[in-house]
Amino acid sequence: MFDFTINGILNASLPQVYDAFSRPELIIKWCAPGQLSVSQFHSHFTQGGNYQMVLQSPDGFQQTVVGTYQQIQKDKSLSYTWRWEDTNDITKVDISFAAKDNETSTISLSQRGFKREQDMLQQQYSWLACFEKLALVTKERAEPMPLELEKYFATQPTALVP
Repeated sequence: MFDFTINGILNASLPQVYDAFSRPELIIKWCAPGQLSVSQFHSHFTQGGNYQMVLQSPDGFQQTVVGTYQQIQKDKSLSYTWRWEDTNDITKVDISFAAKDNETSTISLSQRGFKREQDMLQQQYSWLACFEKLALVTKERAEPMPLELEKYFATQPTALVP
């Protein structure tokens, strides 16, 4: 099996970085490498909840990622499965977050369980390209989600199409 880990620092507060991984309206802005975009995102962001993300290239080609949230610790960590819908290969993504100071955060993302080294290398490159977009999204200083909406989304599946 093949695995990788990416460690980074973002010029954003810990809540902003965590929100970028948990709020659908932010995920669709950064979670597609290069020229790809997120054309659809469905999520039930609770432990045991599922997600589906459709990535689309400029020529209209689409690929779908599906998975299940295994562990959610607000502002600390996320763990979920990752599977391209056209395969049976399931990998696991583990992300940890920490505040370096009030305006800087660290992130560590590991993905493990790849059967082929080429698949692992391609996914690692994709995450690095996504993180370039993530740095821009977190600079936008998104407003915190109102507590009422946060509670609602914690109990309801969400679907977002940009």
